[in-house]
Amino acid sequence: MKASKYNIYIENADKYYIYNQITQALSEFDEEFFFTLKNNLPFPDLDHSDKEVLKNSHFICDKDLQEENIILCKNRIQRYGNRIARITIMPTLDCNFRCWYCYESHIQSKMSKETTQSIILFAKKIIEQNKLSCFSLDWFGGEPLLYFNELVYPISKKIMNLCEQANIPFVHTITTNGYLITPDWIASIKEIKLSQFQITLDGMAKYHNKTRFSDTDQNTYDTIVKNVELLCKEIEDIDMTVRINYTPKNVSSMEQIALSFDEKVRNKIKITPQLVWQFKNKEWLNKMENVLNEKLNYFQEKGYKITNELAQVTGCYVENMLQFVINHDGLVYKCTARDFSNAKHCVGKLSDEGDFLPNANYYKYFTSSNFENSMCLDCNLLPSCLGSSCIQKKIEQIPPLCMKSDLYSSIVNRLLSAINK
Repeated sequence: MKASKYNIYIENADKYYIYNQITQALSEFDEEFFFTLKNNLPFPDLDHSDKEVLKNSHFICDKDLQEENIILCKNRIQRYGNRIARITIMPTLDCNFRCWYCYESHIQSKMSKETTQSIILFAKKIIEQNKLSCFSLDWFGGEPLLYFNELVYPISKKIMNLCEQANIPFVHTITTNGYLITPDWIASIKEIKLSQFQITLDGMAKYHNKTRFSDTDQNTYDTIVKNVELLCKEIEDIDMTVRINYTPKNVSSMEQIALSFDEKVRNKIKITPQLVWQFKNKEWLNKMENVLNEKLNYFQEKGYKITNELAQVTGCYVENMLQFVINHDGLVYKCTARDFSNAKHCVGKLSDEGDFLPNANYYKYFTSSNFENSMCLDCNLLPSCLGSSCIQKKIEQIPPLCMKSDLYSSIVNRLLSAINK
């Protein structure tokens, strides 16, 4: 046996911890065994049950195991053997807000009846032609709720019924700014089993309302908070993520967001902070690390859930070859993080009969990998990084940015935060 190369070793207040990136197991050990593993020295005799616990947590593994093959295996299953189909539908690129940092061109647009029918036929063929373990329907935009009654509700109901007829679990998700939700929609939302939401705030009210406002409402913050609370109270099995888009200017207001929501619903809300992409560079990521940990701890103290995952292991959802993003015009993409007014990055289109017609870009997604190179495969942070740059950037020939030292510091800081609670 040998110590896993994906262990991370932490000494804190005369205690010794090991974290494994593959299993995300974190355990305290005595000093002798800690340094035995850390220095990869011969193990003392272990009884069978202790050895099995250590193996199952992957703190130790067989001597002849090339551990990077575990990552390759999991990633390839995710890509080519995944039985979860995921369709993301963008009924419009238009939006009721014009956030300054948004990468999309919010052109006036609406999905046609013909494209709607193609999507229904496409979903039917995916269900019939694959032995699915789950079908995930996701809504994105623009703002998808601009057409809730006209598109989101009827399309969702038809696809949900197809899944029920095939006895396939149906998962229903939406990314929305949350502003347009009304109490009158709750019955319909429940009917189509829409239970997973990602809704965004841009700092506390005074910052948020400078970014998200309309001609008729200069205080959209209160409306969105109220709608999040409404959903949490009315939908029993809700999976609610409140994404906080933060910048160096508004990050200080995060604690005030924690006090905005009714205490009765906080345990249903998961907080996910995201640094606005225009600031995503090494300098700002490093500056924000400790501040962000303090903010997340505060949210947890106030009763919210927080995102704890450190390792990726399998990769981005985009790498699932049963995953498709369908724009309002019937063009198909792999990733939602782009300007959909430019068709050069699409991977194909839907025919009137509901067939997916791939183009050359699709095959690049099918065959490319952003971490199958000697540098990444030899790296002891591979499970937490998977090549740093996403597969989309590799396909578009954007050079990867290795941030190994920063990633290691980030993992250690988050582990110390968990340990010291």
